[in-house]
Amino acid sequence: MFVLACCALIALSVNAAEISWEAEKFAKKKGESIKVYKAGDKVKGTPDEQIDGKPIPDRAVSKASGNAFIGVDNGVATDGSWVKYEFAVPVGGDWYFWGKVIAPSVADNSFHWGIDIKDEEAKKADDDKNNIWDFFEKEELRAYYTTDWVWFRLNSRSGKPFPGLELDQYINFGDTYDPTPLNLSAGKHTFHLIDREDGTFIDALFATTSRAHRQSPTAVETTDKLATLWGDLKQRR
Repeated sequence: MFVLACCALIALSVNAAEISWEAEKFAKKKGESIKVYKAGDKVKGTPDEQIDGKPIPDRAVSKASGNAFIGVDNGVATDGSWVKYEFAVPVGGDWYFWGKVIAPSVADNSFHWGIDIKDEEAKKADDDKNNIWDFFEKEELRAYYTTDWVWFRLNSRSGKPFPGLELDQYINFGDTYDPTPLNLSAGKHTFHLIDREDGTFIDALFATTSRAHRQSPTAVETTDKLATLWGDLKQRR
């Protein structure tokens, strides 16, 4: 068993505690649809979906933190595959989670996830144990689709069991900015990431006790800072 508490970066500062880990460094895996890919591997496009008026092509994912990433390629049937991460937080309290994700279209932009659930409870479902993690699902966000890596806050489509809806997690939509944390006790926890849509990939996960929307999760970043926060991408448009 690979215990992330030993290998994830843990940082403590005056203002925040932080942890991070590579998506391919899971403790356990079930199913076949989620696979590990190497930087430079080619993934399939989505010709019936477009970015800036152009069909999404087959392409190589040339950069990845740790030179590897995981996900479900286009055309692969999702089968309820999941990976489980074991991690530890150094302090209890509110933790804000992010994922470094490629989600280029409305047909390729979600996983399921669950926190501190049993293996048999990890399902491709939106229920009392599992959430849908959306990436630019809301209509207001779809202008920002890209084939680049982007850091997304953890969210839930239905608002249960995790109450943080997608638009709640980002600034500049309405007058409120209210990102939702996970409240965790100090010590060991588990995070299940479960397939939902093909064409979606994840490279790394990051968590911090800082609520600030400009918190930059660079602990497992590539050297050329390829990935961006959603707010950075919004400013470019």
